[in-house]
Amino acid sequence: MSKIITTNENLSRPKAHLYVLGCKVNQTEIYSMSSMLESFGFEVDHQSHHPALIFVNTCCVTDSAAGKSRRLIGRLTEKYPDSQIVVTGCLAEINPTMVQQVAPKATILGTYAKDHLMDILSGQNRDFNFLNSMPASSCSEFSPVWRPAPSFRSRAFLKVQDGCSHRCSYCIVPIARGPSRSLELGKAVENARFLVDAGYSEIALTGIHLGEYGRDLSPKKRLEDLVESILAGTSECRLRLSSIEPQEFSEGLLSLIEQNSRICKHFHIPAQSGDDEILKKMFRPYNTKLVAKLTEKILELAPDACIGMDVMVGFPGETDASFERTVSFIESTQCDYLHVFPFSPRQGTVAYGLPDRTPARLSHQRVKILRKLSDELRSIFYSKFIGRTLWALAECAGQTIEEYGKGLTGNYIPVKIKGLAKTHESKIVPVLIDGVKDNEAYGVLTHDAVLTN
Repeated sequence: MSKIITTNENLSRPKAHLYVLGCKVNQTEIYSMSSMLESFGFEVDHQSHHPALIFVNTCCVTDSAAGKSRRLIGRLTEKYPDSQIVVTGCLAEINPTMVQQVAPKATILGTYAKDHLMDILSGQNRDFNFLNSMPASSCSEFSPVWRPAPSFRSRAFLKVQDGCSHRCSYCIVPIARGPSRSLELGKAVENARFLVDAGYSEIALTGIHLGEYGRDLSPKKRLEDLVESILAGTSECRLRLSSIEPQEFSEGLLSLIEQNSRICKHFHIPAQSGDDEILKKMFRPYNTKLVAKLTEKILELAPDACIGMDVMVGFPGETDASFERTVSFIESTQCDYLHVFPFSPRQGTVAYGLPDRTPARLSHQRVKILRKLSDELRSIFYSKFIGRTLWALAECAGQTIEEYGKGLTGNYIPVKIKGLAKTHESKIVPVLIDGVKDNEAYGVLTHDAVLTN
């Protein structure tokens, strides 16, 4: 297997391209990779027509995601035949053969190898065969590779957890990512301070199974310990939590959410289904009653909170009645938006062999129904705030002061903002929401509000 080009090849500032597909964790990792490559003498420059190195961080959580990854690798191989292509991520772990078919000369790094990327780049470990012979299940500690790095985004993503130790019947991620492992608490706070010092006003905590944070540490920690420590160790930034399993909203975490205005009132819950029988088949460790109680509790503590849900449709055995129960459940929980996707059978999972698969055409019809419902729920949620002022992270200004810029409120409303200047970018500003049109919120920068958003 060919080695990765490093500055030892007598190249002057070789150029690198980086590409990423999939989840927020993958996206966060690519910033770390970019920072590492820069430190080893590369210049990350996507305008270069002759990159020495191309990095692709792949996804394979669904057939569609795997297909996108494969097609991207194929296009890059054709476009840059002389470049060294390095493929990492879940597809590289689960199906390296698929990568080799479209990129025979690519260097493929599975999960264990990716966690040792710094050693590879520095030349301390060039035994690719050994690294790639180690399965993701061998990953026992949070890798030091994943250091925080500034990105082009206005908000920062801080990876604090990786892997998953729960085996849902449909999910390939535990096999692709390995067991749950957490960033040590003190290091997480240190990394958060680094991002605040770099000028970020919002940090989003990310992980494959964020609610499992700290269970592998000694002594054990909890997600609320992490949140509380970062809040205490930083100032003048707000904290956003990525997806958290419904059974992992502890009383301590809910108490923090209620008491601290720096925690964004936006909560994404991977509910997956609104039918208890389907949840059992999915090996999900909760029922719809627990999710309903949780959403009720969140809104009791934070009435302006935005609640989103992951929903999978077309799981084996999902009947018309099952789907109708899911729709009714969603409508009853005061959910504000949905992330909807069809079941994708993944070889190596329990669900791959289950009978009574839902026909693809029917799954896609159900996806359309729920996405339409999601649009309606978003519009209703946005409209609740017309005439009110919310704090928004200013992401970019318009070309002139009269043009609309873009921002994101603490409760996850993307808003077009009039009055933003370049000096407002990456800062949290008060915005008067003055309208909703075509499922988009509009607002104007205001200076006379005192808020606790």
